[in-house]
Amino acid sequence: MSSQTNTRTNAQQAIEKILRQFKIDIEHPQDCLQEAEQRERQPHLDDPALEQWQKEPFVTIDNPDSRDLDQALLIERSESENMQQDGYRVRYALADAAFYAPPGSALFTEALRRGVTYYTPLLAAPMLPPSLSEGLVSLNPHSLRRALVFDMWLANDATVLNVRVVRALIQSQAKLSYAGVQHYLDAVDTNQNHEYQPEPWAASLQLLKELGEKLIQNASDRDVIPFNRRESEISITEHGLTLERRERVRTEKYNEQISLLCNMQGAQLLEALAKDNEQLQAIFRAHDAPLANRLVNLRSLLEEFAVSNQLGDRWRWHKDQSLADYVTGLPKDAASRGKVLAIERQILVTNQASEYRSEPGRHHALAAVSYARFSSPMREVVGIFTHKELLEALGVNASAYPVDEQNVPDDDALREIIIDVANQSRQTQKQISKRVEFVALQGVLNQDLEAAIPVLRTGTILGFKRDRIYVAVDELAIDLKVTTDDLQKQYNAVYELSELAATPATTDKQNLPVWRLGDNVCVSAVGFDTEKKRFQLALHSQANATAE
Repeated sequence: MSSQTNTRTNAQQAIEKILRQFKIDIEHPQDCLQEAEQRERQPHLDDPALEQWQKEPFVTIDNPDSRDLDQALLIERSESENMQQDGYRVRYALADAAFYAPPGSALFTEALRRGVTYYTPLLAAPMLPPSLSEGLVSLNPHSLRRALVFDMWLANDATVLNVRVVRALIQSQAKLSYAGVQHYLDAVDTNQNHEYQPEPWAASLQLLKELGEKLIQNASDRDVIPFNRRESEISITEHGLTLERRERVRTEKYNEQISLLCNMQGAQLLEALAKDNEQLQAIFRAHDAPLANRLVNLRSLLEEFAVSNQLGDRWRWHKDQSLADYVTGLPKDAASRGKVLAIERQILVTNQASEYRSEPGRHHALAAVSYARFSSPMREVVGIFTHKELLEALGVNASAYPVDEQNVPDDDALREIIIDVANQSRQTQKQISKRVEFVALQGVLNQDLEAAIPVLRTGTILGFKRDRIYVAVDELAIDLKVTTDDLQKQYNAVYELSELAATPATTDKQNLPVWRLGDNVCVSAVGFDTEKKRFQLALHSQANATAE
């Protein structure tokens, strides 16, 4: 066995161990596989109730390694006598998982047990068997597929005029990546030739950018805070799993805006239909606003931050100013970046967590009246159930496959079970991601420890908590936690932490650094504590590190 194969095997075994710790199976039970085979034999693609849109130029846009394709997109100009200018017609096609996995089926029962598809860098534990999630249900290119389509008409300013939801037969014409679409849009902007230009879906991509920018502006007008999102990517190398920063391209934000639009419009449909339909068991995702006392503390902290750093008026959050306007008005220059990132982190930690609920509620982060999850039906059991409930409320039979009615729970009881499972599975995915991230981090920092010359990684101090300093490392796009014990060993001094700084407690502070919120710093690994299972870290100022 080659060293590269051995490394990959070891990484996969480490990930499989983590999944076993959470009792997550990769393989599906036999009754699920048998049902999946039956669906493949009888896919109901000849359903006369389907809109016949298989010749329309839908495309999917996703990560290049994605195999479970939930969404396909088509955007066109639309004309209306009621609009002064042309608007947009957006057709957002979602995989019809609710048709193939109705409650009472073995597929749905297993999906409910899992809750979601659990993702890791090397493998996934899919909610539905791969023959469905990567095959019959996935909106693969050049393959006829059933889809639940949000058919939306928007005015020229991107406000929604009308929405209908239909089932259709579609055939995606291409599987595109975010980076590939961004490259095409950049070529259009600079009048360069590109291979996408003659394709029938090229115009849709240009409209995606045009509409996406307007939706982003509308979000800003609703006071949605434009956080600088950092994302890490875990990959396999000859040394094992490794971490690096992944840069998001603008196209991802455009696609994200269409998905959010679909989910917000879907929630409004559920609310409207529920008024005249007591049988509709809708599920919403709510995000409560920060608690009042947290906002009071945040305002006080930001004021103290501005005063202690001798910053100008634009760094103060005024009482007549929304948080979104405050963040948008902060400086954009490179010198201010660390302080801006630190402020954004302080805002984020004041937020409460979002959760699934049976009642509609405002989604604070999106500034949306209500929100529901329609866009990931193959990867979230809440998506299957939400699709089913909407279809039934519209008078459409959600599935044609027979099930044992005795195995079908009451929808009201089932909704509560799904809500619990959906909320729990989100937390489980976070824990899995955290553990896999630590395995990857071990690979990176162990190499640092073995290096002949200390490896200094640049970052920014984003917060202090109890005995820890949180440093966002640029290259890795994750936080490392420098403890007060680490500082004591490095500087032979006790450090005290406040919300704004880590300060030496000794009376002789002449040669001891003070670490402040928003400081640009360097961090290095100096050892590993096997008892506490954590890396021991050292903290350096970037100026001193450069001088060294």
